Amino acid sequence: MNRRAALRPVPAGLRRRRLPLAALGLAALLGIGGCRDARRSDTPAGAPVSATSPAPRTAVKLAYTHELTIDLPADRVGAHFAAARDRCVTDTVLDCTLISASFGESSRPSGRPSAKLDIRLPHSAVAAYLAFVTAPLPGEQASDVILQRQATRADDLTPTIEDGVRRLAQRKAYRERLDALAAKPDTRVEDLIRIAQEIAQVQAQIEEDEAKQRGLERRVETELIALSFQADQARAGPLAPLQEAWARAGTIFGASAGAALLFAIWSLPWLPLVALAVLLLRGLWRLRRRRRGGLRRPLSEERP
Repeated sequence: MNRRAALRPVPAGLRRRRLPLAALGLAALLGIGGCRDARRSDTPAGAPVSATSPAPRTAVKLAYTHELTIDLPADRVGAHFAAARDRCVTDTVLDCTLISASFGESSRPSGRPSAKLDIRLPHSAVAAYLAFVTAPLPGEQASDVILQRQATRADDLTPTIEDGVRRLAQRKAYRERLDALAAKPDTRVEDLIRIAQEIAQVQAQIEEDEAKQRGLERRVETELIALSFQADQARAGPLAPLQEAWARAGTIFGASAGAALLFAIWSLPWLPLVALAVLLLRGLWRLRRRRRGGLRRPLSEERP
């Protein structure tokens, strides 16, 4: 019976139903096998499973500032100041930018001059320039140049620059949308005027932001060097404090005389009131003394 049942012909309807099911099952098996083969072929043998790739780190953008204080003999401050300034201005290899320069010999008649120099250099030229300004000039000894103080500061401009880039991109996208609105043929004249005004305002803001970004990038690409040349008291001479005090005597006397004159002018309106108060106090004092004298006389007359 079992053989006969197995040999019985299957109805056509059942055949049609079983064929799609078998085809789907075969396709599923082939797909799974293909996926496994693809995974095996993509991953080499013995290779470790890679974790999630870390997000790319943004490069830190730092602006460096170097501050140097150099002690020199009083008669050599001007020479070192001129040498440092001329090296920045004339040496084209350094690509140096002179920001400010000042020499204060006239304000120090006691013989203690001072000078300041602010420059900006690319990173590759900083070491050579610092070695030059801290070295003695021809004819000087190494002990004539003393590096009294040196400090380096780094300002992190990464957040500021990134915020500026995002703000600039947003404003440029806004300008493009305004340009698209202005290019539409069905835009009214009034709307075109308003759009043109808005485009002009946005363009001005974009140019301002671009200038700020260039300034920040300039600070990152270069380094600021602040030099201070001075003559210390020991090398200026033991009588330097006396000379400085004598040189400032006229200024101090004038300031003191001016302060006294201002006090006199300020006190002048109060003088009548002060005099009146003094007279009142004096009259009250005399009246009190008279009353005391009148009380003492009867007591002395009653005594035998």
